[in-house]
Amino acid sequence: MLSGYAIVAYMVGEAHLLNLCVAPLKRCHGGGRRLLRSLVLEAARDGMSQVLLEVRASNRAAIDLYLAEGFHVIGRRKGYYPSGRDREDALVMALPLDSRPPDR
Repeated sequence: MLSGYAIVAYMVGEAHLLNLCVAPLKRCHGGGRRLLRSLVLEAARDGMSQVLLEVRASNRAAIDLYLAEGFHVIGRRKGYYPSGRDREDALVMALPLDSRPPDR
């Protein structure tokens, strides 16, 4: 059974995290954190300068994870995500890699 996956696109020296998903029954057990750390390590090894991502402004659990792993908010995309009949903003977050230790 698949527990989780991440989709990352490399563009112009930056890793863009497009999707990080963990199966509902596997959440809150560290799987998302391990997956995130693994993709950050791979991006650093591949010479990327930073990891960028968008996250729903209402997704507090994901935002807290990203902040705890060193990401910071660099912007906001208004109406980025569909949300029923409305649209929801996305926070744009970044993690610089050039100063990170390679074994993290």
